[in-house]
Amino acid sequence: MTSSLPSNGATARPFRVVMSGPLPPAIGGMASVVGALSQSQLASQTHLILFDTGKKTAANRTLLQGIQARLRLMRDWSALLAGQPGTIAHIHTCSGFTFFLDGLLAFVARRHGCRVVLHVHGGLFDTFLDGLNPAMLRIAQYIARRADLVLALSEDWRERLGQRLPGSHIAVLQNGVAEPTVAPQRGANDRPTFLFLGNLSRLKGVPVLLDALELAQVDWCVHLAGNEGEPGYAQWLGEEIKRRGLGERATLLGPVVGEAKQQLLARADAFVLPSLAEGLPMSLLEAMAARLPVVATSVGAIPDVIDEGVEGHLVPPGEAAPLAQAMDRLAALTPLQRESMGQAAHARYKLRYSVDAMAQTLLGIYEREFNIEKRSA
Repeated sequence: MTSSLPSNGATARPFRVVMSGPLPPAIGGMASVVGALSQSQLASQTHLILFDTGKKTAANRTLLQGIQARLRLMRDWSALLAGQPGTIAHIHTCSGFTFFLDGLLAFVARRHGCRVVLHVHGGLFDTFLDGLNPAMLRIAQYIARRADLVLALSEDWRERLGQRLPGSHIAVLQNGVAEPTVAPQRGANDRPTFLFLGNLSRLKGVPVLLDALELAQVDWCVHLAGNEGEPGYAQWLGEEIKRRGLGERATLLGPVVGEAKQQLLARADAFVLPSLAEGLPMSLLEAMAARLPVVATSVGAIPDVIDEGVEGHLVPPGEAAPLAQAMDRLAALTPLQRESMGQAAHARYKLRYSVDAMAQTLLGIYEREFNIEKRSA
């Protein structure tokens, strides 16, 4: 359930951080962020303990089994925080019922005298809040207001959350990803190959991507890698690709992690993410770290990450024609021209979206918000 990451005595900071969320090898943005932070300067400069909230019971569990699992988790969480006032309880959360369950973690943490940080992920959190009935919205606002700090993924998301969670104290922490361990292997494809990396779902714009394939004027192909975002979606997608006669240009790969994902990023010529809604997608940052030019929609924090024509192209969400045109433009470039855009993407990643950049920003937030004296590293 938990793992303690020992501090380095020479550089340790005088505070304890207990970080909850799904842990790798779970797939998803929250697990990726927690995993990245656990390997960062945060682990060497604090007493960092990880607490796994990932689902452990079977998908067909009974209601009673689900309640029992949640009670065990709450018991373990309480035991971890008991007798440790001043601990920073850093809770990674997202939209849906999960947020209210994480609100219980926040309540327990406050009862033990801990300082509570709610770290909000996901591209639909505003939609989630807007869809709540008045009573549930008041509860959600109370959970956020009672936290010492709410972390948003961008300035745009800070504004959105501020409008919906009045009275809460919000700061910005942008996501970061690790430097790839696999070197780029460009030039291995017969034709320009885009990589889509994300949940296979309508929300990620997969049907729009298929429409763009049909509208393309340049000969390019796309590899689609990821989990099902909706039950049965992979089967539907495979049948749809076949029905449209796109079998030679669209390859469905399923979920990829670890070395396999890095190999895909290393061999691709460009990256595409036509999402209808986003926070700050980890897959986009991973593509930039892998020196890939990108085509992405102008949703969530993505416009803060990509400058049009520099690291790639931005297109409106849900529109196949602009997406096809942007992908055509990248595909029509020479390999050297695409490499130049990919290098620009890597430079932006290195400056703002590396794991070290994220960890240093978070350490600064802790120090500033909780009046912790800074020590030299």
